[in-house]
Amino acid sequence: MATIIDVGSSTASTGSQTISIPILAPGANLILAEFGLSTVTGGSVLLNASIGFQTTLGVPNVVFTLYRDGQPIYNVGSSGLALLAIQPIAMSFLDRSVPAGYHAYSLGVANNSLNILLNTASVTGPVTYSGVSIG
Repeated sequence: MATIIDVGSSTASTGSQTISIPILAPGANLILAEFGLSTVTGGSVLLNASIGFQTTLGVPNVVFTLYRDGQPIYNVGSSGLALLAIQPIAMSFLDRSVPAGYHAYSLGVANNSLNILLNTASVTGPVTYSGVSIG
């Protein structure tokens, strides 16, 4: 039977259109939320994130990435919709066989478009990120 070891969360915004953060180029990955969790040997961490983003110009390709201790462990890409349309993104990932200890988990976003000057987007909310350490 699995046991809950630790729970962590970070919420930058709970509602749609409550923030406006430009999504930058891949080299300037923007961290939206972060928290820490304790883990045990052979444990796993269930991660969940909800993000809303809005196309501000063109058709941007946006990549949302989950990190453990600064290293990417999972990502989801999305293309923008019509101009000013808000698109919700929901992510879930099970990080298996995490080394025992305390780990920093973060959620980042980058604009992966070929021409970021003509394809722009912003995070508009919500931005929620949470994790449950299971042993």
